[in-house]
Amino acid sequence: MRYIFEMIGPEFRQYWFLNDKEGRPVDRDTQETIAKAGKYANTVIGFGSKKNFDKTDFYLTNSMFPLNVEELQVDNDHPIETYTYTIINESLTNRKEKRNKVQIKPWHLTDENSIIIGKDRKHPFHVKGLLGISAMSYGALSKSAVKAMAQGVAISGGSYMNTGEGGISPYHLSKVYDIIDTSKAPTDRLSEKIIKYVEKNPHASNFELEKHFGESAPEAVEQLVQDGVFKQKGADLIFQVGSGLFGARKDGVYHEETFIKNAMRPEVKAIEMKLAQGAKVRGGKLPKEKITPEIAEIRGIKMGKDVESPNRFPLFSDTEGLFKLITHWQEITGKPVGIKVVAGDTHSFDELASYMKETGKKPDFISIDGAEGGTGATYQEMADSLGLPIFSGILILDQTLRKYGLRDDIKIIASGMLATANKMAIALSLGADLIYIARAAMNTVGCINAGKCHTNHCPVGVTSHLPHLEAGIVVEEKRFRTANYLTTMRQGLFMLGASCGLASPSEFSKEHVSLRTIDNRVKKYENYSEGQNEKQDDNIEHILHHQEAKKREVVNS
Repeated sequence: MRYIFEMIGPEFRQYWFLNDKEGRPVDRDTQETIAKAGKYANTVIGFGSKKNFDKTDFYLTNSMFPLNVEELQVDNDHPIETYTYTIINESLTNRKEKRNKVQIKPWHLTDENSIIIGKDRKHPFHVKGLLGISAMSYGALSKSAVKAMAQGVAISGGSYMNTGEGGISPYHLSKVYDIIDTSKAPTDRLSEKIIKYVEKNPHASNFELEKHFGESAPEAVEQLVQDGVFKQKGADLIFQVGSGLFGARKDGVYHEETFIKNAMRPEVKAIEMKLAQGAKVRGGKLPKEKITPEIAEIRGIKMGKDVESPNRFPLFSDTEGLFKLITHWQEITGKPVGIKVVAGDTHSFDELASYMKETGKKPDFISIDGAEGGTGATYQEMADSLGLPIFSGILILDQTLRKYGLRDDIKIIASGMLATANKMAIALSLGADLIYIARAAMNTVGCINAGKCHTNHCPVGVTSHLPHLEAGIVVEEKRFRTANYLTTMRQGLFMLGASCGLASPSEFSKEHVSLRTIDNRVKKYENYSEGQNEKQDDNIEHILHHQEAKKREVVNS
């Protein structure tokens, strides 16, 4: 009986015992928001928030005179054709819904407000969507999950997708097609069939068309693109290289030709060097149960053995070596090169920033992950203890770069359970330029938080490579939910910005966020300067001491 209760305990806690804000790592309210954004393209609730407003937390600073929608600096010129659902009837045991083809606004930044990564590079990366999908490898995720996410990013436009450290798979390179001019269409039978199919199935993918029309379909589709009949779209990729050097190695060692082949793909807009991530401040782990022949070939590894990436890159062991490689990759690719890090304390990045200031060498962006960050496989002791939470990490990184006069040259991408627009807006206010989302993207394509990512037995196929489980993801459906989620969150950022008196969410800054503590103190960050480090630490200590005193007072009473 003990084993039975252990097995069903998580489900009982999730549905019967935990309130809507208590679940971890994704609480029920957040899960519902993600689902509604993906399925219905809205996040409307009734009767008010369930949040506990007595706890210490960050809050956005609303304006006395918010902006109306027509006053916003937003690019909504090209609506997105997608599918959403309408609930027809709902009872205790049944829900009847209708799937509708609709057009929704993309909520892109204007060209003037777009975020430019690597402005001095030959190929700078212009971003018009403030959030994208974080690093999740093919291997950690199934190919169906990667397809659905990549195609969703392509449909939404403006956003981006990190490949994860497992290298670039064919599924990251997914393409979707729209009809733009049938007057130029060839008259052969195959082309006519493909055009009719895409008319009925907007944003049909290359995999879908090949499945329906055979091996000759890719050549016919390519011709339709060249003739101007179809418009081809794919995800803008950030190519991540981890300490295992997957996608940049041959025979187990760094191989520059392999790196250049992947880095110079037209889909790759930037390169990210992963030094650490929130849930494991070390290299990645891929259990042997999840390694298929295709994954082994893409990564250049052997099957039947757990893959443990080294704790750090084998190509360098100090700051000088790190920046030598960053500069080299910037020069040979002409593309932005960044690093992924985790903050450990208030002085985590001083050595890096000091070196940048002295030498003039610097990454084009820094991705910072929080301790809340998730992963397909890590160790309990690492997930619970290493690294600081994301809001602290953003503040430390932003303040350190400003202290050394580097902030204008380096963009910050933040990740760590920033699944909803309000958390994203707070992260942007604290210093981030862009947002990564990972588990929210998994939820959007069907993840139910089963916690079996490392076993290859994910019950809904998001992280499983077993065919009978992976079949649970219908890519042709989930790609639209991914696109809807991204656009709905972008809309939420614009609406929150408008409420703070901002014409664009790219204008969020520290003046738009406050920390309200349990004793009703309100702390602002916009006047932060170098000399306030110790004062800030003292304030935090005071807050924590006061909270402990309150707890003791409650217990004693």
